Amino acid sequence: MVAWMDRVNVSRVKHEKLTMMVWQMFKKKCKSITCIVMVATIVFVLHNLMDLTLNDKDSAAKFKGQSKRQADFLLGAKFNMNEQHEDHQNNHSTPHSTHAEEHPTNKTIVPENERLQQFEQEQKRRKDLIQTVCEERRAKHAHATELYDDTQRHIYVVDKYKLMFCYIPKVGCSNWKRILMILEDHSRTIDDIDSREAHARNKLKVLRYYPGKQLENRLKNYRKFMFVRHPLSRIVSAYKNKYADLSVFRVAPRELRQYALRIMKKYRKKPTKRELTTGENITWSEWLQYIADPTEQKKFDRHWKEMYKLCSPCAVDYDYIGKLENIKEEADFIMDKLDISHVVRYPDKANSHPTNTSMGGIEEKFKEATKYQLKRISEIYALDFRLFGYTNPFLNSHEDTGIKEQ
Repeated sequence: MVAWMDRVNVSRVKHEKLTMMVWQMFKKKCKSITCIVMVATIVFVLHNLMDLTLNDKDSAAKFKGQSKRQADFLLGAKFNMNEQHEDHQNNHSTPHSTHAEEHPTNKTIVPENERLQQFEQEQKRRKDLIQTVCEERRAKHAHATELYDDTQRHIYVVDKYKLMFCYIPKVGCSNWKRILMILEDHSRTIDDIDSREAHARNKLKVLRYYPGKQLENRLKNYRKFMFVRHPLSRIVSAYKNKYADLSVFRVAPRELRQYALRIMKKYRKKPTKRELTTGENITWSEWLQYIADPTEQKKFDRHWKEMYKLCSPCAVDYDYIGKLENIKEEADFIMDKLDISHVVRYPDKANSHPTNTSMGGIEEKFKEATKYQLKRISEIYALDFRLFGYTNPFLNSHEDTGIKEQ
């Protein structure tokens, strides 16, 4: 059978149709539940074998899950056709449903079409929120809709798929860079692209590469997406990854080590000669002093610079805004909508190396901050909180930050 399928050169659509054709062929002959289960199992195995034959290992991993859902649907459709004879209540499904079960029980699973609808509704809510906040900014600031210079350096363009991604450091951007590299070169895989290559040698084009009209055309016509993260979590992640982890710090780019030297010199009481030379082991307390210092904000590195300054959401109409807090599910949805899931999938947690901290851990971390530092950090990242719908646990809803944009 495998040898035969090796010669089958069909598209994924034909693949799905073939699976359904096999099901339609046999289901009419089944008169019992046992028969139905056996046929559905055969279709499931056939579907998996074709995946392994027609796709690379990344695509096969993706469609294995889809095959299981397909088998569940086939079972569910037949069970529901016979429900009036079997006295199964409240198990009605539609051709788009994936909530059927391997055995006819009362277990309820959210259908995939409903999950997709919820995702699209959430996307609309996020985009509406951004539009509302941006309109408020336009009324107060003439430059509210400008395209920041950083944005042109942070938007990657993949012409082959007519899509653009704005990356924000400390928001899972390493994996997204790997994904874009694979879209440019289908022979690559997630596993064979290390972090250094993804960041320093990815050969991806950024928006600023394109001259005026070409840039405008891509902004207008290409599909665009970005991912964001809770501002406080991102500050903690930047510290933990870039400065608390000495194995990373010692091989970090020179500019990141220069920040550490400045922090050491400016905020450490009686630093040693070695500390002033290496910048190693800056403390969380010193990091908070630095972040809250009004004289430092304009010189922030991109790893902790305000997210809105990196991606200009008031100037760029993003089709999708994902959140790191739900990265795998949202990445899968977005990649499906962008029609790139057949090429590459967002890696599982086992293949990711995030520096995530729960909100409980975040609040605990910021207990060391003074009231002044909390106020300053709330002011600096106020627009990130508002634009992307994050709650600031240290700012009461009635308080005015008095934010001064820089």
